[in-house]
Amino acid sequence: MTDDPVTDAMPALCWLDAFPWIEAAASDTDFTSGSAQGWWLEPVDAPATSKRAERLADLSDLALEHLTRWTVGQIFPGLPADTVLSHLPMTSKARNALTRFGYRVASDLQGLQLGELLDIPNVGIGTVDSMLQALADASASDAAPVLLTARKEGTGRHHVPHDEDSKPASRDASFLQDLRLIGSWYVALGIPAQPLLGSALQPSSPPEVIKARQRLELINAGDVLDQEQTELDAAELLQRCISALDSRARQILARRFFADQPETLDELGRSLDVTRERVRQIEARARADMVEFLEPGGTLEMVGAAVREMVGTVMPLADLIELMPALARTVEAVSQPAWRVLDRLDDAYEMEDGWCASPTILGAQTATLTKLHELADQYGVVRIGDLDPLNPNQPEDAGRQSLLDWLTYSGYDLDGGYVFTRTQSLGDRAASILSVVGSPMASQDILDRFGVERSLSSLRNALASDDRFERVDRDRWALAEWGLESYSGVRSLVREEVARGGGQVDMDTLVEHVTGKYSVTASSVIAYASAPPFEAKGGIVRFAAAEREIHKSPARTRRLYRRADDWLYRVKITKDHLRGSGSPAPMAIASILDLQYGQTRRLESVLGPQSINWTGNQPAFGTIRRFLVTADLAIDSDIFLVIGDDGSFHVEPIDAGSTGPIERALRLIGATDTADRQQPRVALATAIGLPADSPAASVIGGYRERGDSDIADLLLTVRDELDGMAVAREATPSADIDEILDLL
Repeated sequence: MTDDPVTDAMPALCWLDAFPWIEAAASDTDFTSGSAQGWWLEPVDAPATSKRAERLADLSDLALEHLTRWTVGQIFPGLPADTVLSHLPMTSKARNALTRFGYRVASDLQGLQLGELLDIPNVGIGTVDSMLQALADASASDAAPVLLTARKEGTGRHHVPHDEDSKPASRDASFLQDLRLIGSWYVALGIPAQPLLGSALQPSSPPEVIKARQRLELINAGDVLDQEQTELDAAELLQRCISALDSRARQILARRFFADQPETLDELGRSLDVTRERVRQIEARARADMVEFLEPGGTLEMVGAAVREMVGTVMPLADLIELMPALARTVEAVSQPAWRVLDRLDDAYEMEDGWCASPTILGAQTATLTKLHELADQYGVVRIGDLDPLNPNQPEDAGRQSLLDWLTYSGYDLDGGYVFTRTQSLGDRAASILSVVGSPMASQDILDRFGVERSLSSLRNALASDDRFERVDRDRWALAEWGLESYSGVRSLVREEVARGGGQVDMDTLVEHVTGKYSVTASSVIAYASAPPFEAKGGIVRFAAAEREIHKSPARTRRLYRRADDWLYRVKITKDHLRGSGSPAPMAIASILDLQYGQTRRLESVLGPQSINWTGNQPAFGTIRRFLVTADLAIDSDIFLVIGDDGSFHVEPIDAGSTGPIERALRLIGATDTADRQQPRVALATAIGLPADSPAASVIGGYRERGDSDIADLLLTVRDELDGMAVAREATPSADIDEILDLL
């Protein structure tokens, strides 16, 4: 027979043998779990099984309910006195509580009553429950199979080759004992080169080997260091190093080198009663001493190296602190967190605005920009899924969220699963959005996804003037590269259909075709088909054969007045005028200028040519913005657009400061010279094409008929006064009262 270790089973003890008090304690409690006899008469279950865990929980419940005045030694009579408490499988909170109050081995607890355990500060019943289950597990371990060597000749017992056969092991000896136990088992299996830790145990490993492995895996810093050593985290190490400097050096470092808002050399010199040069010398020396704290091989140098490794290119500061909590602790000597102190000492990384980056925040942003440019399409769009997580040291989900936060912090716009790298102009941003959506969009829908305040008209103008876009409907836009059919307006669509029909097309057919293909109303199609250069007669649309006749005369056109050799058209200044937009003109303007459809006239002015065109449904003035800016005119002001018989043009402000009705009426028609004031009824009549000797009723009726109700209302209040004003004319028969009332 060999001396190799083997597994042998001793007669299993029952739970009552290990804990004699169970039956009495359970007499008033139902713990039979449906079995014919009390479970305490059953053999002790194997370690690390669900059944054993259930029994350990039952034991803890019974002790907490009935044995609060019993000592730990009485409750767990089989617990070895030298059992190291930190090796037992209990919660971290339970283990830390025992260590904090000096309970390191089982003998430290054996004289303590269970009630006293419950009275430990900041220790709840759940923590005590974890302690009791762990102690019960250790106390019952002798009832389970153990790892033995072969029987010695002439004996009926087995020998357990443990160091504890000689004397209670020290803490370090206990660790070594567990390592040797696992090693013996691996040798027995024929795998002596297998790592003792880090690899999975072989199936069906003996319970003692499993428990030894569990104890080793639960070892923490407090198990191998004394209490003073466990307090030396990064913050404390920095505190001790800085505290070793003289008082002035510490003050200068705190108020200048490590401060968020550093004081100047002069400020510190006055405060410390030394020269600014002396402050500089002390600071330089102190900084040199601080750098030596990170000397190779020291703990702080290892912490700095670990930070550099964790940060990589960029990482959220909160995540770094979660991995290294000591960095959040304050270094009292300089009133700064440890991460700030390390950041100032180590030039390999920078920590600002909640981010850690190597070597600097700007450098990390440059690296991000380079990567985005490599992946961006022609519109500057990058699919976020194509980017690597921000930091490989973070969990995948956290890394993805950090990437989104970093892109936002770096000034990029995000749209769903995409990042935009070109957003300098309206066109750039719109092109990025269309590239992501992949189908035509309405102007308002594009604007809704901008994320910044912009006007709809500005966007439409930008889209219309940019070759990257194609209008594919009345207000729907696509990228030109998609090759979709362009929409050129209702007039062009009518022209195409008339041409396709050989010079004419049925109106109903035209309406059905255009409205079915584009988002255009039937009324719009009919309006365009009935206006130049088309005409609609008998339900047939064709090209107009002759120039369009202008029916409405200047004399019947609202807000258009004659003054000597000029025509005055009164308008109110709007935002569109100041933005440089054109504005509609009445049809009578075309009559005055002999302007036909499709033509443009250019009038001379002191500020350059002024255009008036008729290329739409009605004539229109070109922009008058330069006149408004030169005269410094405000929105909602009334002005005259003045067209001279000599082909000239200018803008004339209207003085609204007068108070009398007649004076105000004269100003609204541009009659402001002395002669007009002497004979206002003549000026008012001739301005709208009435005879100079027209009576007040006719003048008032004329303004009312053409739509100038504001002037008619003013004149009505002074009709008697207006009638009494002398006019050099021949006597005319007076109007019948009914005729006057009809005019009013």
